[in-house]
Amino acid sequence: MSTPGWSRAAAAFALTMVLGGTGAWAAPPGFVQHRVTAGETLASIGERYLRTPTLWRDLQSINNIADPQKLVPGSIVKLPRRLVRPAGMAVAQVEFVQGATTGTMHAGKEAAAPAPAPTPLAAGDAVTEGTRLSVPEDGYLRLKLADGSVVRVLADSDVELKRLRGKRPGASYQSVIEVQKGKVESEVAPQPRGRTFEVQAPGAVASVRGTRFDVAVGHEGQMCAAVTEGTVLMKPRKARRNGKTAMVAAGQGAVFDGKGQLSSRQSLPGAPDLTPLPQEFQDPDALTLAMAPLTVTGSGYEVRIARDERLHEVVRNGVFQSEKVKFAALEDGDYTVGVRTINPDGLAGPESHRAIRVHANPVPPLYQSPAPGGRVISEAGQLVCSEVAGSGGVLFEVASDADFRNVRLHEVRAGDCRIGIAGLPAGDYWWRVASLPRGGGEAQRGPFAAGQAFTVAVAPSTGVVDIDDSGESPTLHWQAGSADKFRGQLARDEAFTQLVADVELASPAWTLSGQPRGQYFVRLQARDADGLAGPFSPARRVRIGAVVRSGFGDGLTTSDGAPIERP
Repeated sequence: MSTPGWSRAAAAFALTMVLGGTGAWAAPPGFVQHRVTAGETLASIGERYLRTPTLWRDLQSINNIADPQKLVPGSIVKLPRRLVRPAGMAVAQVEFVQGATTGTMHAGKEAAAPAPAPTPLAAGDAVTEGTRLSVPEDGYLRLKLADGSVVRVLADSDVELKRLRGKRPGASYQSVIEVQKGKVESEVAPQPRGRTFEVQAPGAVASVRGTRFDVAVGHEGQMCAAVTEGTVLMKPRKARRNGKTAMVAAGQGAVFDGKGQLSSRQSLPGAPDLTPLPQEFQDPDALTLAMAPLTVTGSGYEVRIARDERLHEVVRNGVFQSEKVKFAALEDGDYTVGVRTINPDGLAGPESHRAIRVHANPVPPLYQSPAPGGRVISEAGQLVCSEVAGSGGVLFEVASDADFRNVRLHEVRAGDCRIGIAGLPAGDYWWRVASLPRGGGEAQRGPFAAGQAFTVAVAPSTGVVDIDDSGESPTLHWQAGSADKFRGQLARDEAFTQLVADVELASPAWTLSGQPRGQYFVRLQARDADGLAGPFSPARRVRIGAVVRSGFGDGLTTSDGAPIERP
């Protein structure tokens, strides 16, 4: 990805003088020229001369070069002056970038050089003085300066590299960074006397020679500087009568208002305790950290999450004024969390670190039945879920405790997100499910869904059913037991596909009336007060219509076995 191409009027004359003995010399207005030597490419020429080396592609278009890798020795390459860095200009390297972070350089005073549009930055890009860096709310930028210093630009910040110069190779450098909005953190490499490293805000300046500190600029231009190592000199940006300076030592911070007046100087807040944070996060939709409650009004937390232990590759960062810290979801993997407490004046204390793991995929199935805390019966009960599309199966676990230390059932199902629980004795249980990746086993499973409670209940039963068929309409009697209601079914066939009656019964008795004479099948089902239904009783053959009986009470039949009905 390329970086911005920028211009600066002061570069033209200095460039011509410095490059005069290196193969480049003055050309028609707006250009310098370079004579190609054997082995050179447009990329190597860009690295040698341009403010932004990756803009060598512009040289290809300007010079009508077909193959940028095969230049003809002795040929001339024209370089626009606006793209060439002036003498002594140092280059800062983009080491890491997150989000749609951009770099832009204004056109300066040259009317012929319009301001280019913001250009996305990528790791490996080079930026120079005059670059305005814009980091979005979900962004982060890490720069390494030519002297080895590191500058980190946090989310929702606008920063300009006002000056990046080296007097000569190996000598001291001049680095001036202006924070227009947001926050920068700096690790300044020690340098010999004469070295300049400044962070400027609208009203104040922080100057150092070798230290670790950060500077935040508020909406009204106030500057908050917190020092981790070394000392920082803070002073008004413009000399003013009664303007106070502050030498801020490690563990301290100072605040200057937007007019350059020293507002306060104080000790930094302590490092937060991150041990209560879980080590694994399984939410596929967001990453949420539950921090300790904030006890001081106006305080907050500054949080960053990186792929590495040194927090160089920061993928999430932000400031939160509540104990609930929520970021967009992260890919599965190992990360390091860094958290600093911020006091009401905006000063951040030392950073605490904690290693975490994100394990959110494949996402677990959704529960369907039973409902949370629902009751099922062991014989016919099932645990049913909704399988995730594209998964390779579902892992079921049932335990007798909420922490799943005593697992009673552990089983994988492929293609069917349900499992029977026959054999589980009555009692309270918890169940959970996890998705398996297609082609993967249990070792690659996704996270379990949160355990859900259910109860295996003793099935309501009708017990022994007595049938009094001495009259025209038989009557069934049974014991109510724990049941509250009953269901009765009457059918022409034993499979109950030809139902002729399906009734709800409030008492343990049922008279089969209103049906034509003939042979039927009957069965019963008991339900308790919560609506939990037991299994149907075995089907019983019953005859509607009185028959002739012997003296012993047995029904008389014809020679072919048919009962003899009473007239």
